[in-house]
Amino acid sequence: MAKFLFTQWQNVEMVVKEGKPWGGSAVQTFNWMIAFHELHHAVLLGKRQEDNRELADQFQWVELVPLYDSRKLGGKIAWFFHRFPSIFRMLKKNKPDFIYTSIPNWTTFYIVLMSRYLGIKHIIRIANDPDVNKSMIKDYPKSYEIQINLAYRFADYILAQNNFQYNTLLKIVPPERVLKISNPIVINKTYLNPKKTIAGYIAWIANFRYQKNFSLLYDIAKMFPNEKFKVAGQPLFPLDAETETYFDKLKKLPNVEFVGVISRDEILDFLKEAKFLLNTSRYEGFSNTFLESMLTGTPILTTTQVNPDGIIDNYGLGLVYENQSDLLLKFGQLSQNDYLNLSQNCIAYVKENHDHILQANKLFDFLNISI
Repeated sequence: MAKFLFTQWQNVEMVVKEGKPWGGSAVQTFNWMIAFHELHHAVLLGKRQEDNRELADQFQWVELVPLYDSRKLGGKIAWFFHRFPSIFRMLKKNKPDFIYTSIPNWTTFYIVLMSRYLGIKHIIRIANDPDVNKSMIKDYPKSYEIQINLAYRFADYILAQNNFQYNTLLKIVPPERVLKISNPIVINKTYLNPKKTIAGYIAWIANFRYQKNFSLLYDIAKMFPNEKFKVAGQPLFPLDAETETYFDKLKKLPNVEFVGVISRDEILDFLKEAKFLLNTSRYEGFSNTFLESMLTGTPILTTTQVNPDGIIDNYGLGLVYENQSDLLLKFGQLSQNDYLNLSQNCIAYVKENHDHILQANKLFDFLNISI
């Protein structure tokens, strides 16, 4: 049995009583945690020291370990004089076999160095395309980019979501340390029901920020006045100027309803009742909402920028559009028979390619862990 430590404290929201989970990386990480547990490995999860919330009854198999006290000090000085030393003591005490980093950032490099010193294998999961190409983010600090790239060079294993991430990493990391592996999802058979007709609203799910492109969402909702749009999520403050502007504009459209944050227990029901899941993002890695939508047989509408390895059109999982006018054209040409085929394809694809146990077995082969 191996011992895995997950270091992203935001993932605690997935397992504590009355937690408020958000973000695709947390969902993806949580599915890995479930798979590792079901395959009889120990799962440790880092938390902030001051977080005293209790585990939900169904997640008592997770061991919460304190990373640091986030109330102490502030800024970078807190990392070097409190947080990194506290993390080092925690690692030395708990002695995990593997550390799993959900979202690489500048601090990851220093935790990788601790791992190497203590003889702990370190796994970095690429959460989003800009994680391997920071030029996609305006004004990203060069010093942070350098430290992230150093983390990749020194980490034991890096997991990519798509070919773009994989091929970019191969420029700085030997191929034997990089694995392209699709996101896992727990297959809930209750929802594996193909659509019987074209009906329902168009669902949109994300935290409100520049990456998610409220401008395009507004243009599409305005161009489809006869379609009902249900927008799930919450603003990430401080809001960028574009998101704030189009947030206000969207609230004025009669066919748009903001439904707030959808809980993990309700997300599949929300998607089950939808006609399509709409994605308007400027970039993604592999959106977990795609998997949740496929699981309910709900086809996907997505941009050419967010079509990981071309799966949406290659496997007939939805419609890929260049812009709102292109979407209007393709939407209008879609027959009910075509739509029902898309729905059936979604269920078949997610079952065959993303089952959490299937993906964990592939990962363990790469890590040389006995099943």
